[in-house]
Amino acid sequence: MGCCGGDDDDEDVNDNPGPDISRRCTDLCCLPVLLIFTLWPLSVILLLKDVDGALALTHGHDHYGQFCGREKLRDKGYVFYPDLSTDLKQDPSLMNRYGVCVEKCPDQFGKAEDYPGEGGMPMRYPENPTWLADLPTFELAGRCIPYDPPPNYTTAVEFCGDPQCKVIDKQSMPSSPREVCGLHRDGTWNFWLLEKADDALVDGWRREGVEPKVIDARVEMAGSGKDDCKVKVLRETRVRTESADTHVIISLLTKYTGYLFRVSTQIYDNRAIVIGLGVGGSMVLSFIIVMGFAFCVQCILNVLMTCLFLVLICMDYVLFFQAGLITGRKGRMILDAFGKAVNVEVPDQMEALLQEQANTEEWQTIYKWLAIGLAVGIVLLACAAMATRKNFRILVALLKEASTTMREMPSLLLTPFILSCSMVAVSLMLLWVALTISTTRAVDIPNIIEVWQAHLHPMLESLGLRQDSLRQIQQIALVFNLFVFLFSYYLHVAVCISVTAMCVSHWYFYRDDAERNAGTGINSEGWFFGRPILLAFCRVCRHHLGSLVFGSCIIALATLLRIIFEYVAAKTKEQQESNPALKVLFCMCRCSLWCLEKCLSFITEYAYVYVAVTGKSFCSSARSSFVFFAKYPLQTALDKMASTALGYLLCITVPAGLVVVGYFCGLKDAWPVCALVIAGLAYVTTRLAAGIYDVCITTLFVCAMRDCEHYGGRYMSKSLRSACGFQELVRASLAQDGIELPDAS
Repeated sequence: MGCCGGDDDDEDVNDNPGPDISRRCTDLCCLPVLLIFTLWPLSVILLLKDVDGALALTHGHDHYGQFCGREKLRDKGYVFYPDLSTDLKQDPSLMNRYGVCVEKCPDQFGKAEDYPGEGGMPMRYPENPTWLADLPTFELAGRCIPYDPPPNYTTAVEFCGDPQCKVIDKQSMPSSPREVCGLHRDGTWNFWLLEKADDALVDGWRREGVEPKVIDARVEMAGSGKDDCKVKVLRETRVRTESADTHVIISLLTKYTGYLFRVSTQIYDNRAIVIGLGVGGSMVLSFIIVMGFAFCVQCILNVLMTCLFLVLICMDYVLFFQAGLITGRKGRMILDAFGKAVNVEVPDQMEALLQEQANTEEWQTIYKWLAIGLAVGIVLLACAAMATRKNFRILVALLKEASTTMREMPSLLLTPFILSCSMVAVSLMLLWVALTISTTRAVDIPNIIEVWQAHLHPMLESLGLRQDSLRQIQQIALVFNLFVFLFSYYLHVAVCISVTAMCVSHWYFYRDDAERNAGTGINSEGWFFGRPILLAFCRVCRHHLGSLVFGSCIIALATLLRIIFEYVAAKTKEQQESNPALKVLFCMCRCSLWCLEKCLSFITEYAYVYVAVTGKSFCSSARSSFVFFAKYPLQTALDKMASTALGYLLCITVPAGLVVVGYFCGLKDAWPVCALVIAGLAYVTTRLAAGIYDVCITTLFVCAMRDCEHYGGRYMSKSLRSACGFQELVRASLAQDGIELPDAS
């Protein structure tokens, strides 16, 4: 089958009710594209892994220019910067730092030994090669990053501010807790202690000349009168040791790195709670909401429709009143009764709408026609709602069926998480490739430069692109690397949609087939957790990887065009400001490209579902998607609206709820930072879960309509048959269970 699929013969629907068991490989000619994109990062890594630009990403170098962790410094994998203040004075950009390779990053006041060498900067103090770390450091990309240290000693004492302390002579013995006051030097002399004095407070009394026996009496008396205090005050003492001659800019930088280190430490120390709530908790909560959403969606739709009509009717009533066609007395009575019933004062602006009519005849005429138009619109909307009752019944049935599918195959939720981990790994690899290309020098790739100058550089010059050969290579390689990233992302999305659609369609048609129900759910023979997605993944990769590559290339190309357009728009911003016609043209192009990308994304999603369900090539599946949209436009729109609404519901309620739960999980001071991470993880998790539910609804919709067209709803569940209007099939199915329905007549 060709890359565009050719003309697929319609499968024998009698022998193939669902996913074709004897599938053919589709769009094989697109697989070399996947091979090229796979070899791209691997070839760059093999070619440039030993050049200085690539090594600098993960290895720092010492003051001699030698990379730490390489060759004779293999045992010293980290670079420590012992004299940043001097480096800053010599080079404000800090590009030339004095580094020393060490085995591990030193703690505060730890030592690092310098060593002799050649090249670069000589040793600054050869007579004393030992450096002292005045700040603690942490490891990052082969560097020892200094940070502002936390206090070495922290203590806190609780005082009472109201009523104030009864100040007595320093040598007088206290007779009550209110006579045990604080210190003059820190302003707590008019507060009295509510708990035992700490060492800092005792030392302060001693320094202020208080006798030892009086100090002992104060220590004994302190903290025995808490019930008499109205306002409590906390006195906190922190002791920290740091260098006295650190440059002010270095101090500012280490404050930021210190904050980063403390935040990272808080998240790492509470990683079990963060991951448990952010991933596990959000997955469970999303699953519960999805299960419940299907059974309350009918009620929600009824309430929303009722509220919509009530609002429209009230608006129309106000318009008729403003037009002078009604008196508004009943409206005011209803408004007053409503205010008394809910015990809420009605706003003056709302009452004014039913008290003051339009002053001029011109405005009354405008309000009259607006009222008539809105009344006609309400009638038409009511007719549309009555006409789409069947579509809403089908929507509710599809939502319930999707919930049943996810309950039967809970491993569907794992698919996006596994693919997300894969995408993170690919993204890191392509990021490394991009940074390596950006830092590559001409001496690192002499052969490529020579070939480029001999064959391609003259052609580019003839087109007016006069640039350095290395610069041209870097720009083209970075654009291609960006395209590979976009392709990789959309390929992961395609695999996720196809695997999910394969699982759902297989379950829909074969859940009651004893010979073909392998991997259809928890009730199938030989079931184990993850079997449905494992079988579906193998089928997709074996037969339809070419189709997924084809679709991913199309949508990646559309996205790349948008990115290039935005780059050109940013470079020509001044010309657009001075030329209104050019600005309008750019706005039109931006809108067109956005619409193109969204349309392609929508079509490819349904095309992937058709590839999984029917086994056709990508182009044939896309053509079937167009036919499908033309047949069922309203139902398609309703299903997409319901999925979108559920996505917003999940992405708002789940993260917010888990952040609140995290507050009661003992995070204490780390709660604000951990709450942000929990919210981020929960948002990503719920988005993935909502995406799987959306694909389930889409696949079930395609399968149900296919079932209607070819089999008269033979494979539908009872609720879905009833919603689609197959009453005879419902009656026959219930009769098999011993239940008889009365005649419609």
